[in-house]
Amino acid sequence: MSMNKPVISVVIPALNEEKVIGRCLASLAAQHIGPDQFEVIVVDNGSLDSTVAIARKFKSSLNLSVLEKKGSHVSAVRNLGAATARGQFLAFLDADCCAPPDWLGQAITLLQAGDGGVMGGYHSIPNPSSWLARAWYGDLSKRKQGPVSYIPCGTLLISRSVFNKVGGFDETLQTSEDFDLCQRIGAAGYQVLAYPALSTVHLGTPQTLRTFYRQQQWHGRGVRTVFLRDMLHPGFVKTFLLTGYTLFWTIASLLAIPIAITAYNFYLLVVGPAFLLFGATAMALRDAAQRRRFGLVFPLTILYLVYGLARCVSLLGRGRGRNARSVAPSLTGVHATTAPGCRSVNAPLS
Repeated sequence: MSMNKPVISVVIPALNEEKVIGRCLASLAAQHIGPDQFEVIVVDNGSLDSTVAIARKFKSSLNLSVLEKKGSHVSAVRNLGAATARGQFLAFLDADCCAPPDWLGQAITLLQAGDGGVMGGYHSIPNPSSWLARAWYGDLSKRKQGPVSYIPCGTLLISRSVFNKVGGFDETLQTSEDFDLCQRIGAAGYQVLAYPALSTVHLGTPQTLRTFYRQQQWHGRGVRTVFLRDMLHPGFVKTFLLTGYTLFWTIASLLAIPIAITAYNFYLLVVGPAFLLFGATAMALRDAAQRRRFGLVFPLTILYLVYGLARCVSLLGRGRGRNARSVAPSLTGVHATTAPGCRSVNAPLS
C-alpha cells in the first residue's frame, strides 16, 4: 500500500461478485488520476465464490486493501470500509458498477468545491439492455440533476468528516441505507446533489420482469422500515400513494370473486383490475410526458403494475429476505481484467 495519504477512498462491499468485481476494479485501474491519489477498499461479506481471489489480483495495479466482515447488512460492511479509509473523501461504489475513466477526477473536483455533503450520479445502464431496463432506467442518469432526495449508494460520494459527523450508515437497515443517510445529511444542513457526470454503469440493472420485481420488493423492505420511523416524510408520498392504491384495488379484486359468483354479476370481476390498470397507466403517462417519449407508455404501465405489487408485498412484510444480484445477460460469467463492455448505452462518459 502507498505511504502517501490518498485524497479519496473508494469503498466496495462485495458478496459473491465474481461475475462483476473484475470489471469494477478494472474501471478503477483505468482512472485518469494517479494511483497515489486514491485507495480502494473491498470489504467482503463472506463470499463463497472467487470474489476475493479476483479482487486480490488487482493489488499490483491499485492501492488496494481487501477486508472481511461476514454475515452483516451491507450498511455495516460499508461502515467498516469507511472506518479503515485514509482519504479526505469517501466514494461508495458497488461491485457491479463500472466507473468512467474521469469519474474520480471529477468527483474530487466537485467534492473540494462542495460543502462536504452527499453527491453522486444515478446509474446508467449497460449495453446491450432489454426493453425493461431502457424504459425504467434508460435516461435516469440524465434526468436526475441538482438537488435530489437521495443518491443511490452504488455511486455515492461524501466528505469523510461529514460522514463520521452523522454517524455513517444505519447498520440496522437491511436496505435503503442510502436514502436514510441522505435524509440525515440534509437534516444536518448539507447538500445532496446529483451530477450526470458522476454516473457509473450498473451491470446489475434488472433486465427481466422477474429480477425487476425482486429488486423492487427487496428495496421496499428498507423503505418500509424507514417509513415506519418517519411516516410524514415527503420522500415517501409517491411510493406509498401508489402502494396503497395498488393494495386497495388488489384486495378489492380478490374480494369481488366470491361476491360476483354469489350475485351472478361477473362485471364486478373487472372493476378492481380496471382501477389497477388506470393507476399504472396514469403514472406511465405522466412519466412519458415528462420524458417526452410517449412510446414508453405501454412498457411503463406494465412496470408500474409490477412495481406496485412488489411494494405491496414489502409493505405487508412478505417476500424474499435477501437481495439477489442481477447481472446483464451479456456480462454473465465474465471475469474481466479490463473494462470493455462497461459503457452506458445512453451516456458515454469517457
